[in-house]
Order: sequence, then structure tokens, then C-alpha cells
Amino acid sequence: MTAPRPIPQDHLKPAAQLEAEGIAMTEVDWRGHTFTVPTDPDDWSVAAISAAEKGLNFTSLELMLGAKQWAEFAKTKPVKRDGVDLFKAINKALGLGDEEGN
Repeated sequence: MTAPRPIPQDHLKPAAQLEAEGIAMTEVDWRGHTFTVPTDPDDWSVAAISAAEKGLNFTSLELMLGAKQWAEFAKTKPVKRDGVDLFKAINKALGLGDEEGN
């Protein structure tokens, strides 16, 4: 029997640590807040990508931001449209898709 593979924990690392490890980061300005996300989708956690592929967009957003930035976002008392707007801002900053993740 094969041992279970470890689950990547990159989404738990602070942005400064990711950058120090050579992962390019992009700052995303949104309503007076600055969030930092990995620039290259190849550096996104598998968990975040998997959640997005399953249509769990807010779980994906939470994993992409990490605990500290998610807490900062949560302080804004967001509703669904706010999360969608942040996703659009991230996609625009990264030059991805139609800004809605499609």
C-alpha cells in the first residue's frame, strides 16, 4: 500500500516567504486594500485550483489569499458581489480570462 501524498501547504505561507522562495507575486488593489497573489497560475496551490474547478469559487479565493489576507477581506463584511469583484480584480491584475475566471 502506498503512503498518502502530503498535501501542499503553500497557501499557508506568507506572501513574503513565497517571494523569497522565488515565486513571483502580484499586488492586487481592491477598495483600499492590497492583496498579494502568486502571479503564475502554475504557482497556485492545487487545493485552490481544485476548488475553482469544482465551482467552489469562494473556497478557491480563500485558499489563494491565505488565512491572513482572507481575514483582512472578511473584515470588510463582504457579500457575494464583493467576492466576485475581488476575483475580477485579481484576474485583471494577472491578465487572465474575462476577469470572471472563465
